[in-house]
Amino acid sequence: MTYRNKKHKEIFEEMIREADENNLASLSALYLLTADYSLWRIMRNHISKNKIDFRDVKLNGISEDGYTLYCVAKDLYLGTKHITVCDLADKELISQKMFGLICNAMAIRRYGLCAIEVMGEMAPSK
Repeated sequence: MTYRNKKHKEIFEEMIREADENNLASLSALYLLTADYSLWRIMRNHISKNKIDFRDVKLNGISEDGYTLYCVAKDLYLGTKHITVCDLADKELISQKMFGLICNAMAIRRYGLCAIEVMGEMAPSK
């Protein structure tokens, strides 16, 4: 499993303990929303149980990466179309690390948490 950092791992794992493992849209969005601490500080107040309320969110003080994570989380959760395949393919727009996080989130959305566990087993050891 790829995490942005140790804090991301801790927060996401804490959140999924309480989450419905069958709500793949919510799990994938949580994975992204917990990847940026500034974004998470804003979004944690908009999450209850397995519902994420993207209405009236004020994204003050977040980075470009945080905004990208927010948009992709919203796309995966609500089916909106803020990020395109062309955006994902653009190395200048989406860094390699961000691309990996987004791919993990898409795998969670499609296959559930078991997909990222399998991906973690396939990752080369350091």
